[in-house]
Amino acid sequence: MSNSIRRSSPASWAPGRLGSKSSGADAGGSSRCRCSRKTAKMTRNFVQNNLVKLGCAAAALVLFASAWAEPQEWRINIQDGGLLEFVQQVAEITDKDIVVDPRVRQANNVTVVSNTALDREGVFELFLSVLRVHGYTLSRAGDVYTVVQNTVGKQMGGGIESDSAAPDEIITEVIGVNHILATDVVKTLRPLIPQYAHIAALESANVVIISDHAHNIRRLLTIIEQTDLPGTEIIIVVPLEHAWAGTVARLLQELAPASLGSAAQGPTSVQIVANEGNNTLVLRGKEKPLRRVEAIIRQLDQPDTASGGTQVIQLDHADATEVAEMLNALASATPGTNDEPAPSVHAYESLNAVVARGDPSFVNDLRGIISQLDAPRGQVLIEVAVVEVSADANNSLGIELAAGDPTGASTPLITTTLNGIIGELLTRLASSDEAINPAIAAAAAGSPTLALTRLDPDKVSFGAIVNALAVDANADLLSTPSVLTLDNEEAQITVGQEVPIVTGAFTTTSDGASNPFTTVSRKDVGIDLSVTPHIHGQSLRLELVQEVSNVVDTALEGFTDIVTNKRKLTNTILVDDRQTIVLGGLIQDDQRNTLRKVPVLGDIPVAGALFRSSTNVRIKRHLLFFLRPTIQRTPQDLSDITDAKYDGILDLRVDAAEAPQNAEGLFQGR
Repeated sequence: MSNSIRRSSPASWAPGRLGSKSSGADAGGSSRCRCSRKTAKMTRNFVQNNLVKLGCAAAALVLFASAWAEPQEWRINIQDGGLLEFVQQVAEITDKDIVVDPRVRQANNVTVVSNTALDREGVFELFLSVLRVHGYTLSRAGDVYTVVQNTVGKQMGGGIESDSAAPDEIITEVIGVNHILATDVVKTLRPLIPQYAHIAALESANVVIISDHAHNIRRLLTIIEQTDLPGTEIIIVVPLEHAWAGTVARLLQELAPASLGSAAQGPTSVQIVANEGNNTLVLRGKEKPLRRVEAIIRQLDQPDTASGGTQVIQLDHADATEVAEMLNALASATPGTNDEPAPSVHAYESLNAVVARGDPSFVNDLRGIISQLDAPRGQVLIEVAVVEVSADANNSLGIELAAGDPTGASTPLITTTLNGIIGELLTRLASSDEAINPAIAAAAAGSPTLALTRLDPDKVSFGAIVNALAVDANADLLSTPSVLTLDNEEAQITVGQEVPIVTGAFTTTSDGASNPFTTVSRKDVGIDLSVTPHIHGQSLRLELVQEVSNVVDTALEGFTDIVTNKRKLTNTILVDDRQTIVLGGLIQDDQRNTLRKVPVLGDIPVAGALFRSSTNVRIKRHLLFFLRPTIQRTPQDLSDITDAKYDGILDLRVDAAEAPQNAEGLFQGR
């Protein structure tokens, strides 16, 4: 490493030995000189020598003072020097307080070649250039300078005056623009600044803020001054009083599609955007063509000579009839004038559209309301599982006796239960049915049975059966329906049948004429579930009405028509999305007692038990409803649930090899 920092001045001074030469005679030193002569000569030489020395000393003082009075200059030449050492030398030369950030790394490749003498300011500017080359800069806070990285220099709070700053010093400049947009300036100048610099636009004040080296900011400032000239693009807002902004914008675009419209481009183009919310037009372009378009708009914005503005607004999601009813209630509060009738709204169901008629400003207000009402609604898939849990107690106790002669009669001689098991056996025997297996016949009763028989086709046969039964049942899955409905719309699930019920009959008239007829009405019997979902974020409020009805097996005493049982539950619950809930409490208790006996003999105390059989049946049914609501917000949600249901169908198919891969395949080729 070779470093050389030399100070040079216009006048140099080097002290030397001063003296004078002696003459030849004096140098010879003649002995012929007398003592007095020698003494006079020595005196004269002493005086002359002292005068010469005083003159030389005075000249040296003059030269020394002139040297320090001139400005000091340095020649800096460094070969692979250290950055931190260079910072220290510059601080000594410029007499400035310089702090080095800890993130600044030592660099041993600082090279400076200079053949020109520099003053203190020149050395300082050279120092800034060296820092910038190595990725560093100076941040100033008062009289203290800090060496930092370029990437953080813009955040250290440098000065905001570019005129007095050194070219390589990072500063922040606020540049105001008058005729162009600050955002457009930022887009244009961003490629011209380094990565460590910063440029942003403050739209509210239409100014550009740049943090960069001073020399680059001066260059960007020159570019802005040359482009921020009158005649560039401007933006104006044109309010409309009578015409509708959307209609005027479409009309102007149809007149000149290439030069007018929201996507128009070119030096004479004018971009037009309709703001239907406040019925205004936003224009952007050069001032001269923009003013021409503004004049056309003023001519189009004239009062309607017809009875009022009429617009057809088509709906995408909402129901036209419901929207029209709501808007008519709103329009009824706005009376008409002498020149304009009262506003009105009508629904056109074929196109699902509403026709609004009235003052254009009021109709435009209606359009804003309709756009908010015509929003897509979520859907809810409601899956239901109806389970009936029954506890049956079937207690049977009795004895069946029978005897018969197949050769004498086709029926048994005596039996306690003609329709019982033992009676069936003897009846088959009497008909010469040899394929009789008493064990199989007894098993047909489906209950524990003790049987004692003697079956002989040629002789008298007899039998005795002791029957004892106690049966318990379990749960039964009655139905698993599912339904898809819109938010706030009622969905109804009905699983059952229609039962005819006689409501009236007529046989004869008062004069004896016969014209009989019967009036019959039908009633739904089965499971009926009505659900109205209300979506609240990720939860739902469900309004439920569930009803279960069935026909009584045996008619009640005093009733000639059928009798139905009905169980109904109405409630409102709050559940989360895809949360399974259970609703129950519908309990039905049926009891039936049956007594079979031989007349007279069955009533004998004690011994009558041999001639009678009793059955007590008690059935308690508990109905449970399992519900799982699922919110469907996107078409993909519907596709997923459809595929899941389709996969369940494939599980029930015997030959699933030829089945389509998904639900969409069901409709291909059909």
